[in-house]
Amino acid sequence: MDYSVEYRKNSIEMELFRQRYQDREKYLAYCQECPKYNTVWSCPPLQIDADDYLSKYAWVNVVGAKIILDPKVIEKADTPKKIRAEGWRIVTEVKQKVEAEMLKLELQLPGSIALSSGGCSLCRECTRKAGKSCRQPDKMRYSMDAFGFDLSAITKDMLGIEIIWCKDRLPDYFTLIHGILTMEKVPEKLWQSMKIKVNQ
Repeated sequence: MDYSVEYRKNSIEMELFRQRYQDREKYLAYCQECPKYNTVWSCPPLQIDADDYLSKYAWVNVVGAKIILDPKVIEKADTPKKIRAEGWRIVTEVKQKVEAEMLKLELQLPGSIALSSGGCSLCRECTRKAGKSCRQPDKMRYSMDAFGFDLSAITKDMLGIEIIWCKDRLPDYFTLIHGILTMEKVPEKLWQSMKIKVNQ
Protein backbone atom coordinates (compact mmCIF):
# COMPACT_ATOMS: atom_id res chain seq x y z
CA MET A 1 0.00 0.00 0.00
CA ASP A 2 1.44 3.39 -0.97
CA TYR A 3 -0.51 5.23 1.72
CA SER A 4 -2.08 4.68 5.13
CA VAL A 5 -5.20 6.30 6.58
CA GLU A 6 -6.03 7.56 10.06
CA TYR A 7 -9.76 8.09 10.61
CA ARG A 8 -10.95 10.50 13.28
CA LYS A 9 -14.37 11.64 14.47
CA ASN A 10 -16.05 14.20 16.65
CA SER A 11 -19.59 15.45 17.29
CA ILE A 12 -21.04 18.85 18.04
CA GLU A 13 -24.49 20.36 18.33
CA MET A 14 -25.66 21.93 15.08
CA GLU A 15 -26.33 25.37 16.54
CA LEU A 16 -22.82 25.62 17.99
CA PHE A 17 -21.27 24.18 14.83
CA ARG A 18 -22.91 26.85 12.70
CA GLN A 19 -21.93 29.63 15.11
CA ARG A 20 -18.29 28.56 15.10
CA TYR A 21 -17.68 27.44 11.55
CA GLN A 22 -20.24 28.82 9.09
CA ASP A 23 -19.48 31.96 7.11
CA ARG A 24 -21.36 31.58 3.86
CA GLU A 25 -20.36 34.89 2.33
CA LYS A 26 -16.65 34.24 2.84
CA TYR A 27 -16.41 30.56 1.92
CA LEU A 28 -18.95 30.46 -0.89
CA ALA A 29 -16.89 33.15 -2.58
CA TYR A 30 -14.05 30.61 -2.67
CA CYS A 31 -16.43 28.06 -4.19
CA GLN A 32 -17.01 30.38 -7.13
CA GLU A 33 -13.35 29.97 -8.07
CA CYS A 34 -13.69 26.16 -8.23
CA PRO A 35 -14.40 24.41 -11.55
CA LYS A 36 -17.22 22.47 -9.86
CA TYR A 37 -19.16 25.67 -9.11
CA ASN A 38 -22.56 25.55 -10.83
CA THR A 39 -21.52 22.39 -12.73
CA VAL A 40 -22.07 19.68 -10.06
CA TRP A 41 -25.34 19.19 -8.18
CA SER A 42 -23.63 18.77 -4.80
CA CYS A 43 -21.91 22.16 -5.03
CA PRO A 44 -23.04 25.80 -4.94
CA PRO A 45 -25.18 27.47 -5.88
CA LEU A 46 -27.36 24.97 -4.04
CA GLN A 47 -30.84 24.26 -5.32
CA ILE A 48 -32.15 23.92 -1.77
CA ASP A 49 -32.70 26.34 1.09
CA ALA A 50 -29.57 25.74 3.19
CA ASP A 51 -31.12 27.02 6.42
CA ASP A 52 -34.15 24.76 6.08
CA TYR A 53 -31.93 21.81 5.20
CA LEU A 54 -29.62 22.20 8.21
CA SER A 55 -32.32 23.18 10.70
CA LYS A 56 -33.84 19.68 10.54
CA TYR A 57 -30.86 18.28 12.44
CA ALA A 58 -29.57 18.72 15.99
CA TRP A 59 -26.08 17.22 15.64
CA VAL A 60 -23.16 17.34 13.23
CA ASN A 61 -20.95 14.25 13.43
CA VAL A 62 -17.68 14.83 11.60
CA VAL A 63 -15.44 12.11 10.15
CA GLY A 64 -11.97 12.98 8.91
CA ALA A 65 -9.51 10.88 6.92
CA LYS A 66 -5.82 11.74 7.17
CA ILE A 67 -4.25 10.01 4.17
CA ILE A 68 -0.54 9.67 4.85
CA LEU A 69 1.52 9.14 1.70
CA ASP A 70 4.52 6.84 1.43
CA PRO A 71 7.61 9.03 0.78
CA LYS A 72 8.37 6.93 -2.32
CA VAL A 73 5.02 7.92 -3.85
CA ILE A 74 5.79 11.59 -3.26
CA GLU A 75 9.24 11.18 -4.81
CA LYS A 76 7.98 9.36 -7.91
CA ALA A 77 5.34 12.02 -8.65
CA ASP A 78 7.92 14.39 -10.09
CA THR A 79 5.87 16.16 -12.76
CA PRO A 80 2.62 18.19 -12.50
CA LYS A 81 0.81 15.46 -14.49
CA LYS A 82 1.98 12.69 -12.12
CA ILE A 83 1.14 14.81 -9.07
CA ARG A 84 -2.44 15.31 -10.30
CA ALA A 85 -2.90 11.67 -11.33
CA GLU A 86 -1.52 10.14 -8.13
CA GLY A 87 -3.29 12.64 -5.89
CA TRP A 88 -6.63 12.04 -7.62
CA ARG A 89 -6.24 8.25 -7.54
CA ILE A 90 -5.41 8.08 -3.84
CA VAL A 91 -7.99 10.61 -2.67
CA THR A 92 -10.73 8.99 -4.80
CA GLU A 93 -10.01 5.51 -3.39
CA VAL A 94 -10.34 6.72 0.19
CA LYS A 95 -13.30 9.00 -0.53
CA GLN A 96 -15.31 6.15 -2.06
CA LYS A 97 -14.60 3.94 0.95
CA VAL A 98 -15.66 6.63 3.43
CA GLU A 99 -18.79 7.53 1.45
CA ALA A 100 -19.90 3.89 1.35
CA GLU A 101 -19.54 3.66 5.12
CA MET A 102 -21.41 6.93 5.69
CA LEU A 103 -24.33 5.71 3.55
CA LYS A 104 -24.44 2.49 5.63
CA LEU A 105 -24.45 4.61 8.77
CA GLU A 106 -27.42 6.58 7.42
CA LEU A 107 -29.43 3.35 7.17
CA GLN A 108 -28.83 2.68 10.86
CA LEU A 109 -29.81 6.22 11.86
CA PRO A 110 -33.32 6.99 10.54
CA GLY A 111 -33.72 10.62 9.54
CA SER A 112 -29.97 11.22 9.17
CA ILE A 113 -28.11 12.45 6.08
CA ALA A 114 -24.43 12.33 5.17
CA LEU A 115 -22.30 15.19 3.86
CA SER A 116 -19.52 14.43 1.42
CA SER A 117 -16.01 15.73 0.86
CA GLY A 118 -15.12 17.88 -2.13
CA GLY A 119 -18.36 17.47 -4.04
CA CYS A 120 -20.05 14.49 -5.66
CA SER A 121 -18.02 12.35 -8.06
CA LEU A 122 -20.46 9.49 -8.70
CA CYS A 123 -20.77 10.22 -12.42
CA ARG A 124 -18.04 10.81 -14.97
CA GLU A 125 -19.80 14.05 -15.88
CA CYS A 126 -22.59 15.66 -13.89
CA THR A 127 -25.90 16.29 -15.66
CA ARG A 128 -26.01 19.79 -14.18
CA LYS A 129 -23.82 21.09 -17.00
CA ALA A 130 -26.57 20.07 -19.43
CA GLY A 131 -29.34 21.47 -17.23
CA LYS A 132 -30.70 17.99 -16.46
CA SER A 133 -31.73 16.40 -13.17
CA CYS A 134 -29.31 14.37 -11.08
CA ARG A 135 -28.97 10.74 -12.25
CA GLN A 136 -28.46 9.38 -8.72
CA PRO A 137 -30.33 11.64 -6.28
CA ASP A 138 -30.57 8.78 -3.76
CA LYS A 139 -26.76 8.61 -3.53
CA MET A 140 -25.71 12.21 -4.21
CA ARG A 141 -24.70 14.05 -1.04
CA TYR A 142 -23.87 17.72 -0.62
CA SER A 143 -20.34 18.70 0.31
CA MET A 144 -19.79 20.30 3.70
CA ASP A 145 -18.15 23.37 2.18
CA ALA A 146 -21.22 23.90 -0.04
CA PHE A 147 -22.93 25.29 3.07
CA GLY A 148 -20.13 27.78 3.73
CA PHE A 149 -18.35 25.87 6.48
CA ASP A 150 -14.68 26.54 7.28
CA LEU A 151 -13.12 23.13 6.66
CA SER A 152 -9.64 24.15 7.81
CA ALA A 153 -10.95 25.30 11.20
CA ILE A 154 -13.18 22.23 11.57
CA THR A 155 -10.38 19.76 10.88
CA LYS A 156 -7.97 21.62 13.16
CA ASP A 157 -10.36 22.17 16.09
CA MET A 158 -12.43 19.01 15.95
CA LEU A 159 -10.05 16.44 14.50
CA GLY A 160 -6.59 17.75 15.33
CA ILE A 161 -5.51 17.81 11.66
CA GLU A 162 -3.97 20.78 9.87
CA ILE A 163 -5.00 20.86 6.20
CA ILE A 164 -2.00 21.15 3.89
CA TRP A 165 -2.40 21.91 0.21
CA CYS A 166 -0.91 20.26 -2.85
CA LYS A 167 1.37 22.74 -4.63
CA ASP A 168 4.52 21.80 -6.56
CA ARG A 169 4.73 18.34 -4.96
CA LEU A 170 2.42 15.84 -3.35
CA PRO A 171 1.83 16.77 0.30
CA ASP A 172 2.89 14.49 3.15
CA TYR A 173 -0.81 13.78 3.64
CA PHE A 174 -4.24 14.62 2.24
CA THR A 175 -7.29 15.38 4.39
CA LEU A 176 -10.90 14.47 3.63
CA ILE A 177 -13.76 15.63 5.82
CA HIS A 178 -17.18 14.01 5.76
CA GLY A 179 -20.11 14.33 8.11
CA ILE A 180 -23.46 12.92 9.06
CA LEU A 181 -26.30 15.13 10.28
CA THR A 182 -28.50 13.53 12.93
CA MET A 183 -31.11 14.24 15.57
CA GLU A 184 -29.02 12.48 18.25
CA LYS A 185 -25.28 12.12 18.72
CA VAL A 186 -24.10 8.96 16.92
CA PRO A 187 -23.72 6.13 19.49
CA GLU A 188 -20.19 4.81 19.95
CA LYS A 189 -21.27 1.26 19.08
CA LEU A 190 -22.25 2.42 15.59
CA TRP A 191 -18.86 4.04 15.02
CA GLN A 192 -17.22 0.80 16.12
CA SER A 193 -19.35 -1.24 13.69
CA MET A 194 -17.93 0.59 10.67
CA LYS A 195 -15.37 -1.13 8.43
CA ILE A 196 -13.11 1.88 8.73
CA LYS A 197 -11.64 2.18 12.22
CA VAL A 198 -12.65 5.62 13.44
CA ASN A 199 -10.89 7.02 16.51
CA GLN A 200 -11.83 9.98 18.70
